[in-house]
Amino acid sequence: MDFELTREQKAIRDEMFAVCADLGQNAPVELTGAPEDKWLTDEGWEYNKYCWKEIAKRGWISIDWPVEYGGQGRSRIYKTFLSEAMGYNRISHDAGMCVVAPTLLTFGTEEQKHRFLPLIASGDTHWCQLWSEPEAGSDLANVTTRGVKEGDYYIINGQKTWTTGGHRADWGFMIFRTDPNAKPKHRGLSYILVDMKSPGITVSPLPQMNFKHGYNDVFFDDVRVPSENLIGKENDGWKVTRGAMNSERSGLGVLAKLQRYLDVLVRYCNETEANGKRLSEDPIIRNRLAEIACDLAASKALSYRIIWLQDAGGVGAFEASAIKIRSSEIYMSISYLGNEIMGPYGQVKDSRWSPLQGIFEDEYQSNMALAMAAGTNEIQRNIIAWERLGLPRMR
Repeated sequence: MDFELTREQKAIRDEMFAVCADLGQNAPVELTGAPEDKWLTDEGWEYNKYCWKEIAKRGWISIDWPVEYGGQGRSRIYKTFLSEAMGYNRISHDAGMCVVAPTLLTFGTEEQKHRFLPLIASGDTHWCQLWSEPEAGSDLANVTTRGVKEGDYYIINGQKTWTTGGHRADWGFMIFRTDPNAKPKHRGLSYILVDMKSPGITVSPLPQMNFKHGYNDVFFDDVRVPSENLIGKENDGWKVTRGAMNSERSGLGVLAKLQRYLDVLVRYCNETEANGKRLSEDPIIRNRLAEIACDLAASKALSYRIIWLQDAGGVGAFEASAIKIRSSEIYMSISYLGNEIMGPYGQVKDSRWSPLQGIFEDEYQSNMALAMAAGTNEIQRNIIAWERLGLPRMR
């Protein structure tokens, strides 16, 4: 693996960071938290849509797609640059760009690619993930939402939960059960794209401890979904889902966001005094910050390896699981440290006593979920044990 960027790669990466920095600096004043917080308010959601349109106008959403599907035919490293630029500058990622597009390019039919990829590339269409259920989270193969084929449609009934952004999405990508008798259970699952405006879909908000609305329950009551929206073959949705998982876990957007938080915290420590000296002179604080910096550097290198493997035709499932574990753990470490350093003032917003406007308090409340989102860290360690170390599965 060659870590050196070409002159062209450096130029495009610099341009992406410059554009996203300009967009990020023009964010609404109250949106000081994590990128995903932006779509939790109506104003923030409209701002994010504006950002996506600006990025789409430059052809960056589809920069790594084949030319025949409206892309530029570049390697995945260019999409990685975009993920970094967006993450560092607090611009949200849409699931269409990160998950649906790679899934379509790998498993979709020609008709599906030509139908859905232009919608994603335009920045106009927004997506949500319809995977988890009340009794199917880490054990995703336990999905019970049922789809029965009737003519050219699947009639779908069931419930999805923890659906991020479901109240704002135009489309969803869903796994559902088409064979209730399949053994093992994952062999009876299928993968389909769902219009979220379809009759019979009800989206209900899930309250959060920080009083924000990000997650939802989604109920399906005799929802008719065209069978032409099925990705892959019927009962072969688990293979599609595994591919989508690797796309979801392998991006650098989260690490770039954490790098921004580290930079903010380092700057605060350099500018703030306690007991007659700067916080950055405290050996304990310096050591904690340095540990996080080392973890971020190592994780970034691993993320680049994932992209390199994917470009070379490898899956990188082990690496994707490893980076998911590390990024969520670093997230917890930096938000915890930020609250320790800031003290009670770190919980205050809209006050001269709170120079960072409570960003680490917000992160501390939400980061525990990252150890569970996209597959719990315990599940990720099992994947590493099975697929990398060849250890037996425990029954």
